Amino acid sequence: MRLSIINLSFEKSAKMKPIFDPIQYKITTKANWNTVAPDYHYNWADQKVGPFKSTTELVKIADIVPDDKVLDVACGTGVVSKEISQLLGPKGLLVGIDLSRTALKIAKGTITFPNTNFLEMDAENIGFNFKFDKVTCQYGVMFFPDSHKVLKSIKKILNHKGMVVVAVHGLAEDVPYFSTIMKPILEHIPDIRPGGTPTVHRFGNPKDLESELAKAGFVNVTVARHEFVYKPGTFEEYWKDYMHSTANSIRAKLESHGTKIMNKIKQDAKNNASTYEKNGKLIFPWTILIASGFND
Repeated sequence: MRLSIINLSFEKSAKMKPIFDPIQYKITTKANWNTVAPDYHYNWADQKVGPFKSTTELVKIADIVPDDKVLDVACGTGVVSKEISQLLGPKGLLVGIDLSRTALKIAKGTITFPNTNFLEMDAENIGFNFKFDKVTCQYGVMFFPDSHKVLKSIKKILNHKGMVVVAVHGLAEDVPYFSTIMKPILEHIPDIRPGGTPTVHRFGNPKDLESELAKAGFVNVTVARHEFVYKPGTFEEYWKDYMHSTANSIRAKLESHGTKIMNKIKQDAKNNASTYEKNGKLIFPWTILIASGFND
């Protein structure tokens, strides 16, 4: 999943406190996604498990018509793009942008709609002199260091009355897949995430998400709450998957703290997970928010 990426650079001071560097953050994000994109796609997104059931809901809200020109921001491996492409006609256009070449390569290989382009591009530096009818973004907005800049840029490239539709994860208590393990990580290694690092729950409050779109100038903003479930299997299966995918970018630093700390984190996570266990298997609830707004 798109978890917040940990910046491992440190301030050169006596206390060696970690500081957030947005440039290094993007470099780390890109490298991480080039590593985990295949697992992310084939085990999660393409299977529409857990939160990826929201893909269909997001596209439904976008109300795609055959002649639409659509931009999919942070398109990843193209699961949203694929559904959009199936609704477009000969005069339609689909463009997907993402930082990860590996993710884009997967996207290119899964979509047959001819009027499609996938471009390696930073969402904070969108470069189009072309207007789109719809812009979508699934699980990306909360990770942009300057989300306001991204949304303002999107507004500039939307046609009059054009629509933006974004999906984000809910708050920590509403998405225990993340918090079950991340909470003890932060308790035992509080400096693992520099202050100011974007987090997966950043816009998990509907009011915060609505406000972010409104501040960027979108009107008639609405936020819909969707409830899904994810079944990762046993705790051991969940732990292994989380460490090799969701926490991939921080795993080396976690392990550098030694077996004792890792065992404490794992035990605390297991205790947290017991709330969601039934017959030896975990069932996590998963809240997703989908917001839409229009260009005035």
